[in-house]
Amino acid sequence: MAVSWYAIVALAATALGASIAPTGVNQVLEKSSCGRVWVTVHSPDLRLSPGGRLLDAIELNWDFSDCSTIPIQIGLFDDRPASWNNALAVYSVNSAEGFVITDISLGAGTLPAGWETGAGPKGPHCLWPWAGAGNDQIQAYNCLKIQPTWMEDNAARINNLRVGDLALAGTHNAGAWKFNTEISSLERDNFVLCQDRSIWAQLVHGIRYLDFRVAYYEMYQNEEDRYWLNHNMIRVRPLVPLLKEIRAFLDVTREVVFLDAHHFPVGFYETDGSPIRRVHAGLLELVQRELGPHLASARDFSTGAGTKGPTLQTLLNANRRLVFSYVDNAIVSENNWLWPILPHLWANTNNPIQLFQYLDQAIARSPQPNARSPMHSAMAQTTPTVLDILLLRGSLRDNADAVNRNVTARLNSLWRPNANIVSSDFFLANDVVDVSIAISLERAGRL
Repeated sequence: MAVSWYAIVALAATALGASIAPTGVNQVLEKSSCGRVWVTVHSPDLRLSPGGRLLDAIELNWDFSDCSTIPIQIGLFDDRPASWNNALAVYSVNSAEGFVITDISLGAGTLPAGWETGAGPKGPHCLWPWAGAGNDQIQAYNCLKIQPTWMEDNAARINNLRVGDLALAGTHNAGAWKFNTEISSLERDNFVLCQDRSIWAQLVHGIRYLDFRVAYYEMYQNEEDRYWLNHNMIRVRPLVPLLKEIRAFLDVTREVVFLDAHHFPVGFYETDGSPIRRVHAGLLELVQRELGPHLASARDFSTGAGTKGPTLQTLLNANRRLVFSYVDNAIVSENNWLWPILPHLWANTNNPIQLFQYLDQAIARSPQPNARSPMHSAMAQTTPTVLDILLLRGSLRDNADAVNRNVTARLNSLWRPNANIVSSDFFLANDVVDVSIAISLERAGRL
């Protein structure tokens, strides 16, 4: 009998196996008798010879470290693996855990099952890439998925969890995914763009925490056109269309979304650091206008220090499924519907070793008993230095590639007990969505 496919991540840790299928769907999306395989997307360009490059190369990942034997090979397929004869490419497996970067691109990455431009059927659905591993027979397989309704799919099991007890996948600098300015429409940039999927697509893939960096520019005639999402001092996309994408997602699902106004790099403060209240007020008016019917007012829920916040069921019963956190305490104190500062566990380093040393300790100590918010976000990415940018050393895609596989492994092990939100760059290069869902189910099972 098939069980919820999400359970496979937790089962893999104890060397158990299962056939995994979404409720009410006959097709099995993930299966393993022991261990696990999964599909990710290589974040940097893959250099080809002579002089070419491949974008969005498919990666095949495996972990059979708890198994008595390991498969001898892993393959890439364009449908559920049934026979090695159908593999697009096959690679040797020489270690209990590892990965291989294929020379085959994801391509456009169109969202399946009607979710590209609107609501499709509930449950997880596969994009085209599948991974399969085994010996003569295929013993384990999995696909690159979307999870647009994972909270509703698992409502009976997770709705009694408080928001501070959830495990959630988040996107760092969520709005920095493609330029949309008068001077640039670049889809890729070395040191500005942190994501390569739209806000709508991030939510459809299963991201539930969005980290926004909002800036204000007086040069535009219309007030709402003055609000942008930035990466530091660089304008990337206008704010209002992205709020509309969040609204569209909330309108067609029963998911809970966490939006964080994390930083205000331009236009929100005087030179002495005091807030420009009319600019903050204008932002709050836009958020209320675009997301008002879904906003969960902090004054109506338990959000104080030492709490874990409301349960998902409480938010659903109130039909308020957008939690809006705000980084400025002065503005929060004047607007009691805002959720207080959400602690950001940020290492501020360009060194992956230092990043993980910091996060290992910071997550283990979280949540802090005096934190204003019941939630916390591990910022699981490195930060380039000024010299890195000036000397064009590496890129954000290279940086993400250096940490994302370890983010998956850490969340599945060391961070598992305490992690709440894990925010990353180029989230398709890790497996945080799947692992977070499994951890939330695991925690709910202990209630």
